[in-house]
Amino acid sequence: MQLLPLTFVFVRLAFILLKHAINKMQNQSNAPFPFMELPPELRDMVYENLLEDPHYPPPRPCPKTRGPSWLPSMPQIGSTDAETTRHKSNLLFLANKQIYSEYMDIMCKKTTFHMTVAPHNYTPPATPAEEEKDIWQISPQVLKQMKRCDIKLVTTSTMLGVSDPRNMKPEEWALARQMRRQLSEVENISELNLHVKAIGDPLWNPLWVWYHATQALRGMGSAENDNDWAKVEVVGAEIQPSKLDQSAEIKGITSTSPASSGPKFNRITFSLDMWSPGENYLMRDPASNNQWAWWCLKGHCVGQVGSELTVRQFCSWLYDCPTCYSEENEDE
Repeated sequence: MQLLPLTFVFVRLAFILLKHAINKMQNQSNAPFPFMELPPELRDMVYENLLEDPHYPPPRPCPKTRGPSWLPSMPQIGSTDAETTRHKSNLLFLANKQIYSEYMDIMCKKTTFHMTVAPHNYTPPATPAEEEKDIWQISPQVLKQMKRCDIKLVTTSTMLGVSDPRNMKPEEWALARQMRRQLSEVENISELNLHVKAIGDPLWNPLWVWYHATQALRGMGSAENDNDWAKVEVVGAEIQPSKLDQSAEIKGITSTSPASSGPKFNRITFSLDMWSPGENYLMRDPASNNQWAWWCLKGHCVGQVGSELTVRQFCSWLYDCPTCYSEENEDE
């Protein structure tokens, strides 16, 4: 009978030791992984595995719809979770400032930034103060570091801000001025492309949207063109192009930015929100000192673009390709 208390003591002691060992193992398993102790090369490999092309603004999720109520077993129609859900593990870069800095550095070097201007995220400014607002919520530091960027301009006639596009000058377009001002922060980019998508309007030819976007942005980054954009007249709360003296120089506030500010576009493409036969596109020609040239969808150089590009010239180059025309005649 005297052995029972002693046995109980040993069992109790063994239980305490076992519990202590279990707690120690749990504490060790819950300890954070020493990520910052890894060599920089290994950390970069982790970052590269998490990279995704950034979008500004973030893409809106595609709506999912179900089949008819009389088919309850019919799966959902629309994009899958894999297509709409971004990597949750990307939250790693919010751990601390050093990880954020290292991740952003890799992202700016390795990914393509996608920046969109569309009716759902842009409203034409009604006052000069509104025009000073940035279009994209992206820091100037990121703009300075990014290497590749595709800009998509989804434009309606309302976004041009005028009632008659025939009397509009490129430098009078508020949206173009806003884009050029924010893109002036870009310094180290190696590839910058623009895609202009025109939304149909019963009262307007979408060609005007393509033409004014081309005229407003193709010369960005050149000293002569930027000097032309350094002055603008604001009358009241909005730009009044119809009241400007077309024969005189546009008067206004002179920009204090350098003569050549902002990057140069490498390529400008066009599309409609409906079917089209396929439009030619503008791209810089390395054989002509990187001057703008028209190219067809088969890669033929259609012709060089001069400093002046009228609407009539724009229309004539948009669908014409002498090389393709000759090949079709030979086949016949």
